[in-house]
Amino acid sequence: MDTMDVIGVYYPTLDESPFTSEEDMKSHWFLFVGLLCYLLKDEMDSNLPTLKSRVGMGYQEDDVDKVLLPSFVGTKRGDCYSPEIEALYRTLIKKGSDEYPLCRVLASKLSDIEKLAVLLAYAAEKNRKYGQLFAGFICKSDKSVSPATVGICMDMARFFIPDASPVSLLSPDSYVNRVILNNKPDIYKNGGMSREFTLRGNVMGFIEGGYPVLSAMEPFSWILPEVSGDETVCLTSVRDELKKALENSEVVELCGSEGSGRRFLLSMADPDKIIICVDMKVIAESLTDEVMEECIGELIFASDSCGCIPYLWCQGGPSDYERSLRRFFTGLYKEVGVFVLGVDKPISDSIIGGCADAIYRIIVPEVTSHHQKTLWTEAAKDQGLSFKKGYSLDVLVSKYVMSPGRIFEVMNNVAAVNEKSTIDEKILEEQIRRCCSVQFGENATRLSSPFTWDDLMMSPESEKILRMAADRVKYRSTVNEDYGFAKKLPYGRGVAIVFYGPPGTGKTMAAQVLANELGLDIYRIDLSQVSSKYIGETEKNLGSVFEAAKNSNAILFFDEADSLFSKRTQVSSSNDKYANAETSYLLQKIEEYTGVSVLATNNLQNFDAAFKRRMTFMIPIELPDEETRIRLWESVFPEDAPLSSEVDVKIIAHVAELTGSSIKSAAVSAAYMAAATGRKITWEDLIAAIELEASKSGTLGLGTRLREAVLTGID
Repeated sequence: MDTMDVIGVYYPTLDESPFTSEEDMKSHWFLFVGLLCYLLKDEMDSNLPTLKSRVGMGYQEDDVDKVLLPSFVGTKRGDCYSPEIEALYRTLIKKGSDEYPLCRVLASKLSDIEKLAVLLAYAAEKNRKYGQLFAGFICKSDKSVSPATVGICMDMARFFIPDASPVSLLSPDSYVNRVILNNKPDIYKNGGMSREFTLRGNVMGFIEGGYPVLSAMEPFSWILPEVSGDETVCLTSVRDELKKALENSEVVELCGSEGSGRRFLLSMADPDKIIICVDMKVIAESLTDEVMEECIGELIFASDSCGCIPYLWCQGGPSDYERSLRRFFTGLYKEVGVFVLGVDKPISDSIIGGCADAIYRIIVPEVTSHHQKTLWTEAAKDQGLSFKKGYSLDVLVSKYVMSPGRIFEVMNNVAAVNEKSTIDEKILEEQIRRCCSVQFGENATRLSSPFTWDDLMMSPESEKILRMAADRVKYRSTVNEDYGFAKKLPYGRGVAIVFYGPPGTGKTMAAQVLANELGLDIYRIDLSQVSSKYIGETEKNLGSVFEAAKNSNAILFFDEADSLFSKRTQVSSSNDKYANAETSYLLQKIEEYTGVSVLATNNLQNFDAAFKRRMTFMIPIELPDEETRIRLWESVFPEDAPLSSEVDVKIIAHVAELTGSSIKSAAVSAAYMAAATGRKITWEDLIAAIELEASKSGTLGLGTRLREAVLTGID
């Protein structure tokens, strides 16, 4: 039977019209592979009936003379070439369509011999009979199955590819072997033309499912084209700039802080594309060089087959995994038209080296308060929620400076616990604080904030200033954005408050009341951990504190701040020089911090004029007067405390000039004395407790004066 007759058996009718379905397409290609198998077997049988294979595993022939005769070599490569088979192959290629994954693979960067290798590998995977045929060609058992080999592929290529070469199939660095085939050389088995090959798992998954399935899933995540969001949320100019860079197939460095919306902007710049995010930290920490190469191959295939955009996410800075980033960069730059680096700060040229001619750098600016309000509204809408009527988004974005990523994360958490369609303000603030929680390690401790304005006993003037400080935080969005003052304040948009006054007057409580009013977490910075005798260590520790707090919306509370903010002096020694440097550095970090910094000190005179000028509010917390002491004594005992009716707190307040902290300590001590004997809290318990408190400051005779006042009454 000549070639045309064989083609007629396999393809009675064939035109150039597109395949009618994916099944139609696959059946035509399987017929083509079957045709080549038939031709190869027929050619082998006609050459030598007992010959099983000339291509990979040796000959099976009883007559050695026949093997050695020159005529036994059979036809030369190319003698079996058939223009009709090539025409059939070209027609099948032409009938393909991008809607079929297999056709996309065949239409990629592959040569004809490589496309044939893909067809053979796929046929062996899908139908056992092809594996049995391949096993027969290489002298295996009739019942066994085998993948195709390079030799089988080359023998079949003779029928329709005039100049077929096995070089790319044998080279481990070729595109087809790095991206499409599992075809690795083995010095002990299946070397050279006998080497077996199969399709990579991700390629097989793509052909079967239409998506570039990734076999090494841990470092990958996805952004699918169905990303929702209002375009008004995006920073339009940045989105358009990014879109243009992607259209020009440039390598893009997208710089922005964590949660600034880099991936969101990327998805909006080209909404039809799938973004594959690669966590470079996971790559560097857990993957071997071999697996790393597989990951690169999978990304290249995803880019070629579906136009996916690889996004290399460098969490915490690329210098932490420079080697892995450089390897990925080099591997992708050779094969992928465009990919994006997501970094917090611009990467150094030393990491990229000579890998790329140029990188297009785009800086993602921080979202304005206006954008944050839009984001909150959109995030609530996505979850089927709405804010209560009259709820002030201006106050929300003033108190909590949130990135786009965190806003959507918070609203997702709110939706999980919110029982109504309207957003509960308390639940919202709880989720915000949970999302913004920060770990300072040993450098800070979180304080509870149970106190309200009613608990705060301070002068009306000081309370007025403290309320002004709270308003400064609540309405900074209105003033900075709506009134335009942001243009006048390139830095120093945070709020820095100093509480000064004698010990025990309530400076810490005032900070806690402020935190409660604003709904913000407050952290006491442990100055014993921050301060260091070694040069430069204090600045380093302070830098880590402010870096950790950068996106936390936390109040930083520096108690006894004069230990760090001592008045700068003339430099008479190296110690003076470095002490001044520490003070200047801390002032700089407070100015840069966009949140609230609170400093408490007993000695305001230790601070110089430059320091005071940089503080937003200076609030005195003075010793309580008699009227204030009466209120403190009246409020210090809980309702359940068994206070004797004979006790008159006005007498105590008149005689004992105690601070709020001392009053609380005395009340607690008196309660323990009463509890130890199972009776009510009496005058004697209170006088003994007050004497104990007075002794701490060296005050003598206070108990005697109190007893006299109890007997004689207040004059």
